[in-house]
Amino acid sequence: MVEVKVKRAGDGSPVYVEVRGHSRFASHGSDIVCAAVSILTQTIVFALEDLLKLSSPAQVEEGYMQFSMPPGLEKGQREKCSLLVETMLLGLKETARSYPGFVFYQEN
Repeated sequence: MVEVKVKRAGDGSPVYVEVRGHSRFASHGSDIVCAAVSILTQTIVFALEDLLKLSSPAQVEEGYMQFSMPPGLEKGQREKCSLLVETMLLGLKETARSYPGFVFYQEN
């Protein structure tokens, strides 16, 4: 199962996201759930790096992605970063809703 854990700041913005595991929806290479999670997480990491010029905003490994909001961002850059991360979270929540036995989404 893919587990998504999200921590938010007092203002509701995401400050930490961890995505871990494999869905086991189908065999390796045919797993549409794992593919969806991978595309969502990797696209946002690329956007954070390429569009916002954040260096190493996330740790990415096989079956694992961890993002922490970088400290010291100016207000505009923090808002853009939050918007990109919220976009990823929306996709992950909908994937969890569509495949509840394969993706678990939790916010603290």
